[in-house]
Amino acid sequence: MLFFTNKKQDADNFFDILLNKTNKTDCIYTIAEAHAIDLIAKTIAKCELQVFSKNLKSKKIEKTKDEIYWALNIQPNYYENGTSFIYKLVVKLLTKKKALVLIHKDMRGNPILYIADDFVVSDSLLYGKVFSNVIISDDEGNSLDMIKRYDLSNSIYFSIMNDNFKKASDNFKANMSKLLDTAIKSYKRSNTAKWRLKNPGGQPKIRDAETGEEIDYSTYKEKLTNGLISEDEAIILLSQLFDLENLNKDIGNKDLGDIDKGIKQITDTVARNWNIPLDIYYGSKTEKSTGTNDFITFAVDMYFKLLEDGFNIGLVGQRDYLQGEYIKFNKHNITHRDILDSTTGMDKLMSNGFSRNEINELLELPKIDETWADKHYVTKNYSNVEGGVEDNGE
Repeated sequence: MLFFTNKKQDADNFFDILLNKTNKTDCIYTIAEAHAIDLIAKTIAKCELQVFSKNLKSKKIEKTKDEIYWALNIQPNYYENGTSFIYKLVVKLLTKKKALVLIHKDMRGNPILYIADDFVVSDSLLYGKVFSNVIISDDEGNSLDMIKRYDLSNSIYFSIMNDNFKKASDNFKANMSKLLDTAIKSYKRSNTAKWRLKNPGGQPKIRDAETGEEIDYSTYKEKLTNGLISEDEAIILLSQLFDLENLNKDIGNKDLGDIDKGIKQITDTVARNWNIPLDIYYGSKTEKSTGTNDFITFAVDMYFKLLEDGFNIGLVGQRDYLQGEYIKFNKHNITHRDILDSTTGMDKLMSNGFSRNEINELLELPKIDETWADKHYVTKNYSNVEGGVEDNGE
């Protein structure tokens, strides 16, 4: 007679509780992808959106802080700040593969921006898209159905739909699900005690050692099983007629190594799919690593450009953009800069024509309201294309 008892249930408990008994690979993939999206969204949301517009007095394109700057960086609407707005927009775009920003105006004509939680897109190809059944909501669970229909004159539409990428992800998850299930089953088989209850001779009557009453074999087996798998200390009352033997006592327990490898293969693949260096994804970056630059270049830059294009279309417009006005992310401060560690670089910038206030802006330091802080110095000799010296700058 053979029956099984689980002395060790780590794998079952871990996956059933963490993943709520749903498809394990899908859930691990989703959690890994959520981490990748969070990294990208946080990187973008921390960057200032700079607004460059024409100065009416000087007629030059200058960086300015106007109503559009306020809406993009400080307060886009009445229940969000600029950082949470951009973070929510990027997460929405990367998870849903599309996002819609509604452009409203207050009584003074200043822009008020909302991110749509849900909407329906028209099927028009030759003319601009129209958006209906638009719903917006806040973080408190309040939602509002917008009655009006929106078009490209009062909204900004972002889309990165890619069916081929989705098919590749689905195929990977299907294949990994089989491998991960195999590793989990192997772990459970190795860590599940298999017992043999030996009964020499015929089938004598069994009496309960505690009550002395006669019991059948199934009841006796159940009592033994409950004692064997109990998490508390227990004494097994075994009849003299039977012998209980552990069949795999010499095999040894199997650890979670194969399962860990399967999970890491999933998370590594997710990181590569999002072009995130593994040391950035896992937070193991070293001083000599180029992971940060690679992360910005290959994982984030495209989304910077995508958002900039949308804001320039919706908030600047073709005419003003072609005349030199534009909106752009300030990506210089993606990584933290310590002012003491930056002194050598500051000196080189100063000697190559950067003013003190321009350097302060890179370091996110306040502007110095002094004439000298806006002056430019060049302390090196440079030659023009003909070979002549332009100016020694000293």
